[in-house]
Amino acid sequence: MTKISDGINSASSQLQMSDVAGSYLDSLNDGGSASSSSNGIVENKGKIFTWSSLLRDHTRFITVLPSYLNAYIRPKYSLKPTTIESIMLTVNSYNTCPYCTGLHGQLARMSGLQSTSLSNSEGENAAEVIYAKTFALESGRGSIADTAYDTLINEIGSKHATSVKALCWALLWGKTTGNTINNARDKLLKGQFNKVTSLDIFVLCYYGPLFAVIGVLNKILSAMPTIPKAVSAGLGATLWVPQAINITPLGIVSLLVNKGIV
Repeated sequence: MTKISDGINSASSQLQMSDVAGSYLDSLNDGGSASSSSNGIVENKGKIFTWSSLLRDHTRFITVLPSYLNAYIRPKYSLKPTTIESIMLTVNSYNTCPYCTGLHGQLARMSGLQSTSLSNSEGENAAEVIYAKTFALESGRGSIADTAYDTLINEIGSKHATSVKALCWALLWGKTTGNTINNARDKLLKGQFNKVTSLDIFVLCYYGPLFAVIGVLNKILSAMPTIPKAVSAGLGATLWVPQAINITPLGIVSLLVNKGIV
């Protein structure tokens, strides 16, 4: 347990938000429901998993995995890398996760997303970004999120809308898992062992190694230049694999426990 906690702490401390992520997140309107931190990130911290939400959300996460991959590589479903990263940064701007900020900040930079494009097709007025913001505020559920999704379908078509929604769920998984890991890690580092729960231990053991790798990957990506669209899509599909490997077993269990209700 100590090795996992130390590894996550080290990885987390290495995460640095790129200028692109900072500029992008700073450009988003917080809708009056979140506070702005000193570095410009729109924050509404506090969302972490409980046992019930872990099982409920993983029931959803496993069902959107194919559509999540489609967003990168499937014809008629795939989105531009800059659009993908705009969506990811937007969802992460609420209940901000440092792992996701670091990773998608670098991927956004590598995709060619620049602060100068924020008022254009990937900016806050883009249909995909408007939906992503609503999704983040509503955690993907409820009538407001449903209405926003219907609007998205009308604006960009059902195939692309399916991909956008899957990307939003993927980022929700990433940021909630990352924040849950950090919450559990902090209890251990502060010696608050009496506050460590069975969920803390499970998430640290199950997802801790993956998120430690994400921290290391972020350092590697920080040295990478801008890459062509095809390479960016291939990188996204490659990163999908370890996520799918980790989500699938827990997703299957969640489907069984929740009797397929997502």
